[in-house]
Formats: sequence, C-alpha cells, structure tokens
Amino acid sequence: MTYKIGDEVIIAAPSTKWAQQFKGERGTIVDIVDGEPYGFNVKLEQWSLGFAEAELVRADLVDVLDEISEALWIKAMEPVEDEDEDEVNHPSHYKWLPNGLEVIDVTEHLMNNLGNVVKYVLRAGHKTEDPLTDLRKAAWYIEREIKRLEAV
Repeated sequence: MTYKIGDEVIIAAPSTKWAQQFKGERGTIVDIVDGEPYGFNVKLEQWSLGFAEAELVRADLVDVLDEISEALWIKAMEPVEDEDEDEVNHPSHYKWLPNGLEVIDVTEHLMNNLGNVVKYVLRAGHKTEDPLTDLRKAAWYIEREIKRLEAV
C-alpha cells in the first residue's frame, strides 16, 4: 500500500523497541522521504516521527473493521434460528459461520469491491468442494480495487 501526505494512519506494527510505545496511536502523514527506511513522517499527538510503510495501517480501514467487529458481535449474540434451506435468501454456503452469522452480515459493512473479496474468500470451499474459483474471483476483485485506487 502506498500512502500519501494527509493520510490518517495508525501505528500498527512498530519495528523497534523504542517505537513500541506508539503502537495503536493515530496520526497523519505530514512528509514522505523516498528511499529512507523510515520515510513516512507521521504527526502524532505530541511527536512527529518517521515510520516504515509496513509499520502503518490506514486509520479508515481500522475504523471500518471496528464497525464490522461491533456488528458481528451484536449478530453473534442473537439467538440462532433453525431455518430450512433457502437457496435465495439464506444459501448454506453463506451461513456456515457461528451463531447463524451470514457472509452478508460481514460484507454489507464494506465497499463493493472489498465486500466481494470477503464474500468470495468466506464462501470458498463451502459452495463447491473446489475453492479455486471463489479464490480467483476474490483476487479479481482485489485487482479491481487496486486499479480503482491507483486511478484516484
């Protein structure tokens, strides 16, 4: 992933012992120095520090994952209903997750391409015995999302 100045990030995987104290902090990329091992200068609450790209994760992605986690937790707490097979509304290859959670419960919280990636990965090996078609479709949606982001 390539970041740009102004992107909000979270320090996710600090690689040095000293940087561990900033794990989980949110900041904004204020400068990028190409070719430097810690070339992403991130403005935190009290500091401005350089980080490697691999140490960062997009804050909006974390926010979406938090929303999904909360929605999934709420869904997981609901009682499980014993339903007959319904290939249109509740096909079995989408409802194998615990507590009656369905793939749609996860994917509806994501943008279209990323939601489809998750959908095809989660159903791989459940709709048919061979997961390759679903995994290839997931890869197709990942490539489509990469091209969309590169065009922005």
